[in-house]
Amino acid sequence: MSKQFIPLKDGKIAYQIYGQGQPTLILFHGLIGSSWLSDEWVEAIEQADVRCIVLERPGYGDSSIFSIDCVADWNIIFAQVISALKIQSAIAVGCSAGAVYAYATAFAFPDIITHVWVLDGVPAVFLETVIRHYSRDDQITYNRFLVRPIAEIQDDYATWLKVFSEQQSDNPYMLNILKDARANHYIGMARESQLQIRPWGFDISAMQQPVTLWHAENDAMVPYNAAREMTHVLANSTLVTANDLDISPEQTIHSESISQGFLHLLKQLQNYRDVD
Repeated sequence: MSKQFIPLKDGKIAYQIYGQGQPTLILFHGLIGSSWLSDEWVEAIEQADVRCIVLERPGYGDSSIFSIDCVADWNIIFAQVISALKIQSAIAVGCSAGAVYAYATAFAFPDIITHVWVLDGVPAVFLETVIRHYSRDDQITYNRFLVRPIAEIQDDYATWLKVFSEQQSDNPYMLNILKDARANHYIGMARESQLQIRPWGFDISAMQQPVTLWHAENDAMVPYNAAREMTHVLANSTLVTANDLDISPEQTIHSESISQGFLHLLKQLQNYRDVD
């Protein structure tokens, strides 16, 4: 695979396409993210005979930074992506921090986004009813994102990921992901941390598309009860609890659940189409 680029009014968006079937999935990567997918996911996409478009969000990898003050500003960019790639119908897939953009895209383009898959996704943490399910320390961290200079947040991520990167020295897939996360000195990660806690700029409760929330009960990064709270926020949602992760180390449950959810929903989609 190799990256492709969409020239936009004020820059460019990098992306990769996996598979050539139908329907189309638009996948929004997590906070440490890129357009690269693991071999397991690529194989599953090809087996399910779907097309999966993975966009590198502003500031990540080879995408331009762009000016974004709230999550809804993303839709100005995505409107140009739709036109360039001639997307007429798609399922939005939000992994972890990417859930925020799956929600925004679905809200703004209800005639194109038919369904949303949220895989251990960041919920609407700017709502008091949602963020109260986070630990006190996590609430303090989120609220500090509102007032801290973005350069300080970038430096924090640089320090944190330096150690993590050393543990991935023999994993080519993760090295690609980390390389793209480091772009522009982690500006993508830092800015998204701020955007999550600010009001998103649209009424998420007005979304009408079906949303499948897949979540691990013991997810230490995104609390399960916060995901469950989203079923009260969203008009049309179903919460599915990930299975067989209780024996996994706490630090890997989040990523393992995301992978399990993606593979499960792909298989479910394939089975439904085969029966149909």
